[in-house]
Amino acid sequence: MYQNGMLNLIGHTPLVKLGDLAQGLGPRVFVKPEFLNPSGSIKDRIALKMIMEAHEQGLLRPGGTIVESSTGNTGLAVSFVGNMLGWKVIIYETTPGRMGVEKRKMMESFGAEVHSLPPVVPDCSKEHSVMGAEVEYPGRLLCLELERTHPGYWWARQFSNPGNTKAHFETGMEILEQCPGDVDVFVASIGTGGTLKGIAEVLKKENPKVRIVGIQPASSTKRIVPGGTWTRSETDGGIIADIVEIPGLVDEVVLVGDSAAVNMAHRLRREGFMAGVSSGANVLVALREAEKLEGGNVVTVLPDHMNRYFTDEHYVT
Repeated sequence: MYQNGMLNLIGHTPLVKLGDLAQGLGPRVFVKPEFLNPSGSIKDRIALKMIMEAHEQGLLRPGGTIVESSTGNTGLAVSFVGNMLGWKVIIYETTPGRMGVEKRKMMESFGAEVHSLPPVVPDCSKEHSVMGAEVEYPGRLLCLELERTHPGYWWARQFSNPGNTKAHFETGMEILEQCPGDVDVFVASIGTGGTLKGIAEVLKKENPKVRIVGIQPASSTKRIVPGGTWTRSETDGGIIADIVEIPGLVDEVVLVGDSAAVNMAHRLRREGFMAGVSSGANVLVALREAEKLEGGNVVTVLPDHMNRYFTDEHYVT
């Protein structure tokens, strides 16, 4: 059986049981290797959903231009999907350090026009993790201005676009179909929040008792606290606001530091997973959750590929 084009390879990733890393634990720990998506990350799912919905709604027309601000993975995915579907893509890349150089070259290889901006980085002398929701503001402001002043420009707005969450309804359904039994705990890093919110809504509908755990980089200056409040504006996190404010959707949000995430990513690679650093953070917390249980199933995602962390490794959401 052949596939008619690379876009048909987006999604439908397998669910894989961890081996040595979960040895001796009561529950089974499963990971979903999203680095198997064509551009190398889970963001292919949202890029395809957001772009196709914008086209269907008349927001993105033939000859138009897609703009987005990104710390890397969404920029790569939008560059890949947008190019495959025939649109011009402009990305404002805000990844700190040498990682940004790698990601910029990859986006340009897909045909995107890429502009690097100095990110708004929290003042942390020892902690080098990065929360994309905080560092992307300069690019978001430029995207907003371009959309307002240039007819035919469409800003993807990954942090508030409903298509982001809807794409992960499909991810959640895949998990339910693949998991051998109920999902007792689901863990995911919070970037835009789309992965956690979309999957959590599906899993909670199936099993209201499932525990949902979100992860923030330890450098985050704005803590995501279930039951609290979050800014809603044209340039700030509408999806994260939902995560915070929807009662019972997320049970806990924890912090993970840069070095811990990097170290676990290295251990994952020795088990054969070509995974990036956010995968390390996700598995670290999934294993901690598994230690609290006598049995059952703990599930997480491996968001991206190790190939964007060769020159510099940091936990960036």
